[in-house]
Amino acid sequence: MTDKTLKILLGIIAVNLTFLTVNQIGLFPTAYAQSSCYADIQNHDFNMINQIEQAKSEIISNIIIWSD
Repeated sequence: MTDKTLKILLGIIAVNLTFLTVNQIGLFPTAYAQSSCYADIQNHDFNMINQIEQAKSEIISNIIIWSD
């Protein structure tokens, strides 16, 4: 192995060890999504679906009334 290749290899190993150490220490905390946020989105979607269905039924009933 040449001197340059050895230095590159040792540099890569040093960077990897530094990265692993930082992850294990927890220097940069992991962010987790809040479960309530997901539930809020699901509730909003459910409410939107209900509103769309109500609007459809109102339009259909108006068409039936106008056609008579």
